[in-house]
Amino acid sequence: MKTEFYRDEFFNLCWEKSILWFCKNYIISYEEFKNLCTKYQIPLPPNGYWMKRKFGKDINKPKLPEAYNDTGKIRLILRTKENLKKLKTAGKFKAIDSNSKSYDLEVPKRLPKNPDPIIQGMLSDNPKKHPVVNNIWDYTKRYNYGRISVSASRKPYKRALCFLNTFIKAMKRRGYYFLFCYERSYIVIEGVEIAIRMRERSKRVYETEKSGYRSSKLVPIGLLSIITGEYSDKKEWQESPTKSLSEKLPLIITYLEKTAKEERIWQVEIAKRRKEQAIKEKKEEERKKIQKEEIQKLRLIKQKSDLWHEANKLRSFLNACDENENLTEQMKELVTFGFKKVDWLDPINFSKDEMFDDLDPHKVLEELK
Repeated sequence: MKTEFYRDEFFNLCWEKSILWFCKNYIISYEEFKNLCTKYQIPLPPNGYWMKRKFGKDINKPKLPEAYNDTGKIRLILRTKENLKKLKTAGKFKAIDSNSKSYDLEVPKRLPKNPDPIIQGMLSDNPKKHPVVNNIWDYTKRYNYGRISVSASRKPYKRALCFLNTFIKAMKRRGYYFLFCYERSYIVIEGVEIAIRMRERSKRVYETEKSGYRSSKLVPIGLLSIITGEYSDKKEWQESPTKSLSEKLPLIITYLEKTAKEERIWQVEIAKRRKEQAIKEKKEEERKKIQKEEIQKLRLIKQKSDLWHEANKLRSFLNACDENENLTEQMKELVTFGFKKVDWLDPINFSKDEMFDDLDPHKVLEELK
């Protein structure tokens, strides 16, 4: 069976054989196969293609587009009993980072002589404890020392330490670090904190007592699981009798990096929206401030207008009185007094008045009503 294909050969084979066929005959997963086709720009059959082909219906096969990243032949590793056995026996897996550097993810059966400092702290009988101020633990603070929570019996606990030692070293080589907050531990990927802990799986065993009462209890089964995230983002990776956690380690690392990337994108988007909202609120605040100032000006104009109209009304009355030749001396004195006060009241022909200098014309007008 071929292991090297030209791009057009691989394209034709993809439309002759299903993805499941590739996964069974070559060492490649479903996701890796899809990524490979994306890299080489190879169109895959749509949903319902194989059913139409089974019943002999017409199928529109697209043309193979020209690829700008065509780097030669496509190479696959043939799946045989020998390489599968070797893979399982060695327990070695490779995780590829953005710089195409590969890291050995083999989980040994025993801890090395010099494990990671975090594991050394977990082995210590006198671990360094976080400070407590006024009998209060501050859960907002993070420290670079502490223990990863592992709830397991003796043998599974030792296996958990071996797994964590490999996991911690691999993540540190990829540029990430760990923080601790009392009983909680976090891995920080691109500034995003993801909680991690391990536990031993258990099963519920039911018992019937002599009285007929049925009770149950949880019994550990010696299989481990690692839990990442908290609340709605929580995900648990469980090992089974046929597949250990070490075999899932590359998937766990990939998942953590993907989750952190998505969280980071979400955080950037939230920060962007908050910034836009802050700008919008500031503009609205400035608009309301200007609006308030303009209403105040308009109110002042209205007051001046009222004063002007009232002054003109009084002036018209005084002019009519002044034209009357039959006015009494008392009325003449009132008219003379009125002309002076109307000029003080009029906001356009404003004139000073020694007696009314400390008075507000609008308030005086209000008292006159």
